[in-house]
Amino acid sequence: MMDKAFLEQMQKKVVQELRAKETETVTFWKEEIEKVVRKNTESLSALQVEIKNILARMDNRLKAVKRGND
Repeated sequence: MMDKAFLEQMQKKVVQELRAKETETVTFWKEEIEKVVRKNTESLSALQVEIKNILARMDNRLKAVKRGND
């Protein structure tokens, strides 16, 4: 049987790693959206194109991550 302190330490480490990964991911996409906001889009349709591009990249990334989990 595993030591209780060891299990708690491992759980804490996993939670810290998950939090770090989530922070990294959210920061990346936040920066991508900030790039779009900084651009001087000439029209609403140009802004929509930029947002659709980000959505497509996010969708592609999700598909790649899901493939890796199979």
